[in-house]
Formats: sequence, structure tokens, C-alpha cells
Amino acid sequence: MPHPVVYSGNLDALLKKWKDEGTQALATGQCARLPQELTNVGHTSGWARGPRVLDVRDLLPGTVIANFKLVGGTWRFPNQEGWHAGLFRRFEGRRIMSNGLPCEFSMIDQWVNKKPGERGMAILTEAFKKQNTRFDKPSNRADEFYVVLVQ
Repeated sequence: MPHPVVYSGNLDALLKKWKDEGTQALATGQCARLPQELTNVGHTSGWARGPRVLDVRDLLPGTVIANFKLVGGTWRFPNQEGWHAGLFRRFEGRRIMSNGLPCEFSMIDQWVNKKPGERGMAILTEAFKKQNTRFDKPSNRADEFYVVLVQ
């Protein structure tokens, strides 16, 4: 039966440890390597798309989340630029972020040349996407994140 995978440790302690130790990256620094190093989520080829993060109000902190792309009739994590994976942190109640957008939820993530840490996720408005076209990709859109399910 497919099920979500959740980091079992303390997320606050993990973030503090990374800050104190100056952690630059987990494994290769690729986004998927963060949940793979911290959980038993396994290789991305075994990931399946679960419910959309915004639709699961009781989502546990540390749940593995990702973007998925429809490929040959199946939803897959594509391992391509513009697609992302990490750990769900918490719902943020639409607090306003520095870019002026309301934060839907925060996640813990990394990518090459970006240290592991926390970032907020928003639903991008049409006006924001028009002015900031480089941000209009699934990796930057709260409404494009789904719970990762594995066997």
C-alpha cells in the first residue's frame, strides 16, 4: 500500500545543527538528496504523487514533498531543473513574505549552490509571474507540491 514518508527527527534541531556546523549540502546538493539522506524515501523512480500539500491540512512536519510531471500517462518526479523536492515544515497561515506574497507553507530544502534550510512557498499571482518570469516554475509554486508516496 503506498504511504507517505516522514522524517522522524526534530526539524528545529536539524536546522540549528546545519547552521552551527555550516553545512553546505547533503550528499550531492541536489534537492532529492535531502529527503533521501534523512528518510527511507528511496530512489525517485519509486516515488508516486499523493495528495496536493495545500489540500492536506493535518500534514505532518517532515513529510517528503515534491513536484510531479505527467510523463507517458504517469505522474513522475522528473529530476529536471524547475522541479523540486524537500520536507514539509508547516503551514504558515499566509504570513506575508519579503517578496510581498502570502506564505502558504514552509519547507526544508536544498539545491546545488544553495545550503539546506527553510523557505516559504506561495501561490504565485498572475501579476507576480508576469513581472518575475524566472520564478514561474513548479519548484516555486506552493500549489504544485504533492506528498510523495512510496510502496
